[in-house]
Amino acid sequence: MARPPRNQALDLSEAIDLTTGAIERLTCPPGKQQAFLRDSKAPGLRVRVTANGAKSFVFEAKLDRQTIRRTIGDVRAWRIDAARAEAFRHRVAMDGGNDPREIARQREGAKAAAAVQAVKDAVTVGDAWTVYLQARKPKWGVRHYADHEKLAQEGGKVLNRGTRGTGQTRPGPIYPLLARKLADLTPEAIEAWSAQQGQERKTYGRLAWRCLKAFITWCSEEADYKAIVIPDAAKTRKTRDAFGKAGSKKDVLLREQMAAWFAAVRALPSPVTAAYLQTLLLIGSRRGELLALK
Repeated sequence: MARPPRNQALDLSEAIDLTTGAIERLTCPPGKQQAFLRDSKAPGLRVRVTANGAKSFVFEAKLDRQTIRRTIGDVRAWRIDAARAEAFRHRVAMDGGNDPREIARQREGAKAAAAVQAVKDAVTVGDAWTVYLQARKPKWGVRHYADHEKLAQEGGKVLNRGTRGTGQTRPGPIYPLLARKLADLTPEAIEAWSAQQGQERKTYGRLAWRCLKAFITWCSEEADYKAIVIPDAAKTRKTRDAFGKAGSKKDVLLREQMAAWFAAVRALPSPVTAAYLQTLLLIGSRRGELLALK
């Protein structure tokens, strides 16, 4: 049988054995936005052509008296046999009472859940801590920012001669948490961390705990982390008890001691030392900050 001319119109009222040639000859009738050419081998398989000439394989059937139509793909990307196999798959699903649209929604939902889980598995406390410090840096003083860096420092740095202490620097209290996944920063994990820090360095650990709580609160308000972090992870009773209450300082000058103190400091043989001590008391700066002044 001779092949029909390419300009010969197809009878869209009849199902045919789809071929590449038939699909090439398919055109949208004048005055219509789209038209369909049915396949005689795969129930529900059609080729849709639009007024602008775009062609795609679609599956069409009825479910509960409603017409279900699902796009399979562009005819340039799908082979006819692959499109038939996809149409058969939709037909089998519908015969089982399943809506292909709902199956597609469930598949997309599973993909979205997998993507969220992948983010949870990838983000560590250290990743979020770095972002946190950079985000808060404009609102913090230089010293406050440096304190946060020190809390998470790795340690192992050899101390130079002339500094207080000998040997190597210790890891910061928050450093042991940095390698954890942010999603694994659970109340139980923080309780274990606080128990260790509370035994080794209660005062410094208490400071780290306060900073950790602020960090977790920040994460719970950020779009990238709020679905991952547990907002109240650092607020359990066990964690609070591990550090205890801060004691009141007793190494302070009383009002009645001030006159004697100033008299004694002004009597020092070094005017530089006398000026340093008085300024330190009057403005309340840190020792290192005042020593750096010129």
